Amino acid sequence: MAIVTLTSDWNKGDYYLGALKGKLASLSPEINFVEITNSIPSFDVLHETFLLKNAYHHFPPGTIHLLGVMCEPTNASPMVIVYANNHYFVGINDGRFSHLFENPPSIAFKINSPETFSNFLSLDLFVSGVETVLKNSFEQTTKACDLKKESVTRVVYDENSIVGRVIYIDSFGNAITNIEKSVFDKVHKARNFTIFVQGPYTKINKISRTYSQNNPGELLAIFNSLGFLEIAINLGSLAQTESITLASEIRIKFNNE
Repeated sequence: MAIVTLTSDWNKGDYYLGALKGKLASLSPEINFVEITNSIPSFDVLHETFLLKNAYHHFPPGTIHLLGVMCEPTNASPMVIVYANNHYFVGINDGRFSHLFENPPSIAFKINSPETFSNFLSLDLFVSGVETVLKNSFEQTTKACDLKKESVTRVVYDENSIVGRVIYIDSFGNAITNIEKSVFDKVHKARNFTIFVQGPYTKINKISRTYSQNNPGELLAIFNSLGFLEIAINLGSLAQTESITLASEIRIKFNNE
């Protein structure tokens, strides 16, 4: 049984989701359709790629993943099929795959657009992409094209400091950064440190193992299950309390004393 997932911002009760389910069921009743989430903020492609990046590898190899945020194609950014890490991905070729993979493949397969105009072309293109994968008919229905690349902000560090940024804010208001534990451990070397949250005034001087190690309302830092540094408030919302947003800077200074 083929598994097809959808990650989208189709969260207003519109007909889009129902239409896609119907078309896929008509294609094959054996398709197992899984909604990863349809609650992405409207047009937030970075939110989409973050969630999918940290979810897709839990699915079996060969799963087909549909990227449904800002999914209407243009001549410059067509709908493509990408094969990476034993999974298939169907989405717009606008650079978003640079955020989905550490090392994006260089080649994608462009899906032929139907001749009839529609303001919901992605419906037919998603189904065509799924059909292409299921039938392994890439030569007949698609053509190879270059996968667009987009610059991704990386962590900057030296022997005494690490500078990263917030890349995701979860539903509890916790801020997940792009600072990985492996980088922290490399620079740490058992030294004392100070984590500066969006400026010089909000500081944290330890890494907690759990949220509950801290008092309610207390600011904390933790390495989460993804291996990223997370800044939070126990039983509170960091995003609201500290006005944290995506791209807010997180700086770690290590002491040499």
